[in-house]
Amino acid sequence: MRDESKETLMTQNKKSIVPIFVLSIASLFVLTSCSSFPLFGKSKEEKIEKFPEGKTVTVEGMETVKGVNAPKSDTPSAKKPSTPAPPAGKETETKVASASSTSSRPLYSPSLPFFEMGFKKKVAILDFVNNTSYKEEKIGEAVAKKLSDKLEATQRVVTLDKTIVSDMLNREGFKFESLSDPSAMKRAHQSLGIEAFALGTVTDVSLSSKATETSDEEVAFATTKVEIRLIDASTGNLLRTFVGRSPIFGTRETGADSRGKAVLKAIEIGLDDILEGFLRQLDFLDWTTTIAKVDGETLYLNAGKRSGVRVGDTFEVYEPGKEIFHPNTNLSLGWATGKLKGAVRVTALFGVDAAVGKVVQGSGFSSNDVVKSATK
Repeated sequence: MRDESKETLMTQNKKSIVPIFVLSIASLFVLTSCSSFPLFGKSKEEKIEKFPEGKTVTVEGMETVKGVNAPKSDTPSAKKPSTPAPPAGKETETKVASASSTSSRPLYSPSLPFFEMGFKKKVAILDFVNNTSYKEEKIGEAVAKKLSDKLEATQRVVTLDKTIVSDMLNREGFKFESLSDPSAMKRAHQSLGIEAFALGTVTDVSLSSKATETSDEEVAFATTKVEIRLIDASTGNLLRTFVGRSPIFGTRETGADSRGKAVLKAIEIGLDDILEGFLRQLDFLDWTTTIAKVDGETLYLNAGKRSGVRVGDTFEVYEPGKEIFHPNTNLSLGWATGKLKGAVRVTALFGVDAAVGKVVQGSGFSSNDVVKSATK
């Protein structure tokens, strides 16, 4: 009886082992066949195994990449017939010929063709009329000086004093009554490359002062109202009038000449209120300059270091073109672009704001031809 029990127990154990064994085999088969499916966290490990440690290469703006070339196989593989190396100098000639055949740029393409160069606009600052009750004070001159300083500080504008512009036009023998005349502005544009004129009025100055509570020292406050007219030099047309006002807050000055200091501070605040719009309007004007002198294949330009011109810059040269007037209002609409004469490349800078250029293409250049950036 006991032997039968043992036999029955062994039979049951064998039966229970068989399913376990079969289940283990099946699990192993599933794991093996599914090993190609990605698992969380495994993709990164496999990538590290495939790319062993090697040299580190860092490229600006990209991730660091580590790795080495895969080892060469010991077994020889079928290789394509190698192309015989070209003779020395042949490869370079082929590349140059290919580049020249696909290039659509002219021979005088600029050295920096992919961004607009920072050429500065030339603005002549004229007198500001003092229409305040403080006639004896030189408030108009103070406004003109402050405006010139602020424009120069932006590094986007070259300012010219009215006296310098007048002297240059007088040396040319040009007669004019005032630089505010459209004819004088147009001549300054053609001869000197001036893009705009700025002038205006100071219409209001208010002062208040009192002694401090702790001492007899005077405390002064001021308010001002400044109007600036921006005029296109090529046509003599008014582009826009800007009005700057300064509140009394922030103009507090004490001590000697506190009134004058308060007025200057009020003027500065009023100009700050105008400056951004002034520069935005100025950007609508195209940057141009002119040829000052022609000497064979050498051209002297009315723009140089101060205007942002650099050695290697390339410019296109046009005829002055024709001024177009509206048939009804007789107002100037601007200048139609003249015929393209050729191109010039800057070879040297000289003086305060002038440049020397060599003709790259074209002929028949003359003084007062219009010079524009070749960058498109």
